[in-house]
Amino acid sequence: MRRVTAVAAIVVALAGCGTIRKTFGIKDAPPAHREPSSTSIYGDWVLANPDSTAFAGASLVELSLQPSTFTISAKYPSRSNVLVSGTTGYGDGLLTLTPTGGSADQGPLAASFAAGKPIVIVASAAGGSLVFAPPPAANGTTAVVPSSIWHKKSMAEAAGKVAP
Repeated sequence: MRRVTAVAAIVVALAGCGTIRKTFGIKDAPPAHREPSSTSIYGDWVLANPDSTAFAGASLVELSLQPSTFTISAKYPSRSNVLVSGTTGYGDGLLTLTPTGGSADQGPLAASFAAGKPIVIVASAAGGSLVFAPPPAANGTTAVVPSSIWHKKSMAEAAGKVAP
């Protein structure tokens, strides 16, 4: 009985050995979750659903977000395209966009992107997604509720969601 127990213990120990695993083709399943390769909010992004934002009716909204500047361009099928540019500041998870110019000075986006009026939002990125949300104090709760979701432009192009 002791011999059977000793042999069983040796077999179990060897089963964890990489050489034995390779020899018999024993493989681990790939992980169900992979950590994102990037958490940077900076880069070129496209808005996932313009109709749930101030850009309702736009066919495409692009954001170029850099450490000190931003540019938003919105393409509309039935009216003039909109361009907003300005400066950025980032700290403690809050992104401040301060418009300085562009064509949003007139029209339906004038109130949202008034020149010199800072917009403070929570910004969080992981992998190919960027999420904006109002600061928790702004909605009267400590929960962060997303207001818009953006996709990394290069990934959206590769997926066929946006024309290159």
